[in-house]
Amino acid sequence: MKYLSALLLLIFLSGCQTTAFYIEDSTLPVPETRKVVAAIIGKPRIISLNGRELTSSFHDRKFEDLDETKRIKARYYTKVVILGPRRPYEISVQVTKEVLDLETMTFVDQGIDESLTMKRAIEIKRALNKSLDTYQAVDAEEVF
Repeated sequence: MKYLSALLLLIFLSGCQTTAFYIEDSTLPVPETRKVVAAIIGKPRIISLNGRELTSSFHDRKFEDLDETKRIKARYYTKVVILGPRRPYEISVQVTKEVLDLETMTFVDQGIDESLTMKRAIEIKRALNKSLDTYQAVDAEEVF
């Protein structure tokens, strides 16, 4: 019994972990959040059907867009997901690294770069807070 409970505890603690950075309690509406995120990551390369998942174009470690004609060994992309059915939303930020495989000449996913994820998430959080200060929503109680 002792071993069984230790095994269950181990499975619980080592369960599904992610290295994404989460921005909590974002009170901006989804369209405003999308605008702010697009201003930071640039024109999204991929947008989901519901508009809550945005994937940036490929960039380098300094978040500058890559020139497709140059030969590069590593590239990164940022994925931002707006989570939650209603406000306040939680925003997930991930920066993923891909490395060129010389045998197949294709890029292979190397996982999430935690330091770049943190930098990008801090940029997005600052922009969201700045946008929140200038956002003018209609107050339902004091219309006039």
